[in-house]
Amino acid sequence: MNTARTCQQCGKILPTDAPEGLCPQCLMACALASTAAPGSGECGGTVAALGDGPRRGLPRAGEPFGGYRIVRELGRGGMGAVYEAEHPQSGRRVALKALSRQLDSPESHRRFLREGRLAASINHPNSVYVYGTEEIDGTPVIAMELVAGGTLQQRVQREGPMPVAQAVDAILQVIAGLEAAQALGILHRDIKPSNCFQDVDGTVKVGDFGLSISSAARGDTNVTAPGVLLGTPAFASPEQLRGDELNARSDLYSVGVTLFFLLTGRTPFEAPNVVRLIANVLEQTPPSPKTLQPAVPQDLARVVLRCLEKQPSERPRSYGELREALAPFSSAAPVAATPVTRLAAGALDMLVVGAIGMATSLLVFGDLLPFAGATALRPARVWPIIIVAFLEVVAYYSLFEGIWGASVGKALLRLRVTGPDRNPPGVPRALVRTLIFQAVPALPYWVSFGIDPAVSFGSAGPAWQYTISTLYYLMAMVIFVPARRRNGYAGLHDLATGARVVRTLAYQERPRLALGNEASPVAETDSTVGPYHIIGRLESADSGGWLLGYDPQLLRKVWVHAVPAGTPPVPMSLRNLGRIGRLRWVTGSRGNGGDWDAYEAPTGVPLVNLARTPQPWGRVRFWLLDLAREVLAAAADGTLPEALALDRVWITADGRAKLLDFPAPGLVSGGAGPAPTDSASEPGSAGPSASDRADQVFLGDVARVAMQGLSPAATGAAHRGVGVPLPLSARDVLTKLPGFATTEALVVALEPLMQQVASVSRWRRLGLVAGCALFPLIAGFGMLFGSAMIARWERQQPGLCELSQLLRLRGAMHLPWTRQNASIDDRAFAVYIASHHRDLVTNPEVWSSVYALAMVQGTGRRFAEKSVADHPEPTAEEVREATARLQPLLVDQQAFSLTRNPWFPLVACGVALIVYVGIPALITALLFRGGLVMRALRVAVVRRDGRDARRLRVFWRCLIAWAPVFLAPVLVAVSAPALGTTVAAVLALLLVSLLAAWSFALPEQSLPDRLAGTCLVPR
Repeated sequence: MNTARTCQQCGKILPTDAPEGLCPQCLMACALASTAAPGSGECGGTVAALGDGPRRGLPRAGEPFGGYRIVRELGRGGMGAVYEAEHPQSGRRVALKALSRQLDSPESHRRFLREGRLAASINHPNSVYVYGTEEIDGTPVIAMELVAGGTLQQRVQREGPMPVAQAVDAILQVIAGLEAAQALGILHRDIKPSNCFQDVDGTVKVGDFGLSISSAARGDTNVTAPGVLLGTPAFASPEQLRGDELNARSDLYSVGVTLFFLLTGRTPFEAPNVVRLIANVLEQTPPSPKTLQPAVPQDLARVVLRCLEKQPSERPRSYGELREALAPFSSAAPVAATPVTRLAAGALDMLVVGAIGMATSLLVFGDLLPFAGATALRPARVWPIIIVAFLEVVAYYSLFEGIWGASVGKALLRLRVTGPDRNPPGVPRALVRTLIFQAVPALPYWVSFGIDPAVSFGSAGPAWQYTISTLYYLMAMVIFVPARRRNGYAGLHDLATGARVVRTLAYQERPRLALGNEASPVAETDSTVGPYHIIGRLESADSGGWLLGYDPQLLRKVWVHAVPAGTPPVPMSLRNLGRIGRLRWVTGSRGNGGDWDAYEAPTGVPLVNLARTPQPWGRVRFWLLDLAREVLAAAADGTLPEALALDRVWITADGRAKLLDFPAPGLVSGGAGPAPTDSASEPGSAGPSASDRADQVFLGDVARVAMQGLSPAATGAAHRGVGVPLPLSARDVLTKLPGFATTEALVVALEPLMQQVASVSRWRRLGLVAGCALFPLIAGFGMLFGSAMIARWERQQPGLCELSQLLRLRGAMHLPWTRQNASIDDRAFAVYIASHHRDLVTNPEVWSSVYALAMVQGTGRRFAEKSVADHPEPTAEEVREATARLQPLLVDQQAFSLTRNPWFPLVACGVALIVYVGIPALITALLFRGGLVMRALRVAVVRRDGRDARRLRVFWRCLIAWAPVFLAPVLVAVSAPALGTTVAAVLALLLVSLLAAWSFALPEQSLPDRLAGTCLVPR
């Protein structure tokens, strides 16, 4: 059967998700004569249909309304009005939303009730809480949490556009609230500043779910009165205005418009009437917020404009993606990159630049080493090569860091270059920064050799060249002389340009709990308490009066506490609590209606139930911050529970901790009682007060019980530490408990830990292996490439390698400590060179080539030229004698030939791994408890109990890790006679690789850590 819906005015077939029963054309026609809500701004409020006259039947300020007293009107919209109201029976002030009599119809009632149910299903700190729904004198009303700070629209109208960081912080909270709704299958469809409420503490809450739909029940969407255009066209997405089917990307559009409004004080599209406004939204390109507010960073403007794309597919894919894009512009201060991490990123960039250089050489000069093609090293031939190489390096850093904020090396290590406004610095600023960094280290070279490159090869000896090379790195270090922690480790090039290198903080999502252990009734009942149906008992009959109730109006569960007759009512201060860190009191009764109190029914489990299994730090850190913030807020307003105890902590399914005023229902037997606290500080000490110390002792016990499991060892003195491996920053904070001067100081110390890495993942462990193997692999590739190039040059200029070897041998015999015992005099060297290499030395093109200048330099070059000149015709006897004395000392260059010894690069790689990485790693493990790669990846070694590992233990761990590499040559030597050198080398390589892969595959601890009794933790 065809169930397609048709437009109620023109009869056209409607899209499945058309919200008003009208096609888009009729919808706009209906809106032509509409008017905006009072106080909402031009074409900016909720739009009602023509003919919506004065509202009758709604209450007025000061008069009673059912069980409420109306204090004042907060606002009006298409559905009705919202009031601040006082409930005399409970003493609580609420926001009371009443349905307009103009919309008094079964469908309007249904829609209104659905709004209450949808909003009531969301219990999140960034969503307005719904207490209940009822009918008063035939008027449906919804009682909601009263957010005292007003709306974001009122904030902008009162104070003007918000500062960038404040606006982004507000939108990040809106995103959190919308994510909570999305997790329940709810689309808001009416996000705008007037529906975002800001509390006095700065918390932003999403409210007014009047246009929301449940994505789980698409059939329940057409409940709006015919002929009424609800919503705000200026904030609605194009597909919403067209009546197309909606998804979360429609709300993302509205979030973008809301952020635009917060930054600029206006919407991207404005018009004198609704029809023109809708046409502008559908057709025009939005302006950049930066054109209206120059202080808006360019990158942030790009994010806003991406949200405002006409096509949903071009907007951010999810709230998480939008959060990642907005995070750099929030008020959270960026963390400076450490010098070691920057050094590692620079090494990676050198590899990338080298690869780009080779590709450029092939494209521009047709050769990997264009210098080799210059038979005579003259400035006219070499300067084009130098200029191309320099421009290549400058372009690499200027473009990557200027436009995208990170070169390849920095991006791999999660670093970012920012300007003063936290944006990428821009190409001009990045260009100046690069020129300073490239020019300063090169100054010693240009001062010494000038612009003629032949001077550096021909006249300078190896000692001077080594000195110049050393000065290059020393000058590079001079750039970082001003670097201090307080200035973000800024070098001269950073200070001159105002740029900084910071770590990219990845958003750490709050881990959720599996609901397998969710509190469930232990006994079934069939009764009612007040308006609630009792569906079970949370505790056995002899342990208390906690019942699980069900609200048939809002379709949600509640906890009902049946108390003995004569029990005092819940204090007024606790009735009005609306913080996410506490359990909300919903309603209650004393006397004729029975003695009971109803509270929200949070999902999750008590902490002491959850602590039967040790929990990871990645979860516990969020619980600690939740409890610390709640303890701080409760101490300030006098609502702190009488006892801070482990059995009064509840962990919700979304990973939040709540502090209860009573022992949690449904505790397992043997649950922990009150946490041991020290109620007084030392007499005469300047430490924390007694209350702060008690709070911190409680939090320390929460950390120990959660991470060690519920055991006697988990509840000890606070100074004993947690006893499990933790990131060093987290361990430092928890070790200081209860030594913080105030609980507020503890909150400040905990907050940065939420965005730091909680554990060392397998991928970071793999990064350690890759970091250690990087240099040897480069050395092996360099040897492979160098051997090929030497073979090529040797074919072009035969004998040059042997001549270079001869001159190095002569130089070794003239060292101060070998000169007296030299077995061969200079005459033998001179005769051999004159007889075997005369043609090479006397050929100007060959002798002045780059290869010859590089191989034979300084005093060696002058000795070769003098030998040829002094011995024009050596006798046969002289030649025989010189050859007999020198030939045995020369190494056969074919030993390095890939055709004869293809395993040679593998040997070079292994030697480099042992000599340049393995041995230094052992030394640094003994001296500094970790090497350069560990520090670059921000990893430290600790014992299994979380304490610092001693140097000998770290050395033992390092020795275990490197043992396969050190033993590989022994394996090759033993097995080579039977298997052959090549096969033996390949087998050794496979063995080392398999051990590394096995270690990587192990969860949490690698093989060396398991054997050494250590753990890797983030720094």
